[in-house]
Amino acid sequence: MKYTVATRGSKLALYQANFVKDRLSENFPENQWEIRTFTTTGDRILDQPLSGFGGKGVFLKEIEEALLSGDADLAVHSLKDVPGVETPDLQLVAFLLRDDPRDVWISKQDDLMHLLPEKRVGTSSLRRSLLVHFYRTDLRVELLRGNLDTRLRKLSDGKYDAIVVAAAGLHRLGLFDESHMHYLSEEAFIPAIGQGILVVQIRKDKEGLSKMLSALNDPVTESAAKIERKFLAHYDGGCHLPIGGLATYTGEKWRFRAFIGGVNSRRIIQDFVEEKEPDACATTMYQKLEQQGARELLKELD
Repeated sequence: MKYTVATRGSKLALYQANFVKDRLSENFPENQWEIRTFTTTGDRILDQPLSGFGGKGVFLKEIEEALLSGDADLAVHSLKDVPGVETPDLQLVAFLLRDDPRDVWISKQDDLMHLLPEKRVGTSSLRRSLLVHFYRTDLRVELLRGNLDTRLRKLSDGKYDAIVVAAAGLHRLGLFDESHMHYLSEEAFIPAIGQGILVVQIRKDKEGLSKMLSALNDPVTESAAKIERKFLAHYDGGCHLPIGGLATYTGEKWRFRAFIGGVNSRRIIQDFVEEKEPDACATTMYQKLEQQGARELLKELD
């Protein structure tokens, strides 16, 4: 049987879709897996912050429409682009083993704490912007949109003095260079919800396909993703809110660290919880941050 795999057309998105396709071809060689690319709203609008034109699902809309209409059978996404509240009639059925969830500071000048004042730092993420300002109020954080190779080229061309991107994308494309790239600690620079995780999305009525895709699922990654996304869903599920969270499993208990920031006050609140049962992590964290004023910080987006 022939199946169509939907993805965005960037170099990284195609790598990720082909990675999933190859795993499926290995497990189910009797089927054909064909990749089809789509241009999303997030790909078309490159001169605005993601939070400025919807934020929720701007890299998914056209792909999800293709799934719902039957123009595609499955889609491969970076989980950090998927809103916490899922689209009706669609479901995430495979959470692949998580790659490095950390952010990376890229600069040929200096690291985050030693870059000279007033230097330009590029990012499209409210979360990263707030965290950079939290540690360095004297740096200029400016909008940086585009695919990973575009961002790296803009840095090389001197349009920015430093940029912040996800480690997972650099690793997947073999672009990490330790001479001028430095990991940012996941405890000090809390990653985006779902960062480093690839997911496969299908229609809910595709039971046979769902069973096949379960072969790609990593249970620990799935549990971590559900903790992070349950927390995000408390805040209407926007994946481009100034929110970060990372759940990890020690073998005995779950540890969940999260933060929320205010875009005007630049205030940040953060905390961590440890629970034996994953279901308790998100709720406990939500209650902790609400007591510290999380809702008021998010109102600053209005």
